[in-house]
Amino acid sequence: MTDFHNQDLAALLSKRRSVPAGEVIFLEGQPADCAYVILKGEVQVTVDDAKGNIVVINRMHGGELFGELALLQNDGKRTATTMSKDGCELLVIDGTVFAKRLADADPLLRFVLEHLSRRVLMWTDRVRSV
Repeated sequence: MTDFHNQDLAALLSKRRSVPAGEVIFLEGQPADCAYVILKGEVQVTVDDAKGNIVVINRMHGGELFGELALLQNDGKRTATTMSKDGCELLVIDGTVFAKRLADADPLLRFVLEHLSRRVLMWTDRVRSV
């Protein structure tokens, strides 16, 4: 896992967000304006399946990134709902900064990210259809 505590990243991610236990961070379908890195705590990622049941598809902890898929998609909408399990501290990656860095990235890297994000969305859709 990448070390998210280096000085360059700390300067980029100067905004923090504290989220109390049980609070929704964002809802599926909402427009995205940022991504997050977890400093501490646990974040649950959920989707509704075809029967309307809430399915936990991931649990993330310190050092993990989430919310980036919406920033990589053309429609810019959240692909799942996220919630703080027991309270969490997050670093915020501004969507404009993310887009600029992505535009400046190597074209091969952008190609790989595009395909990986499509693959994640495909698997998320499969969970929904169960």
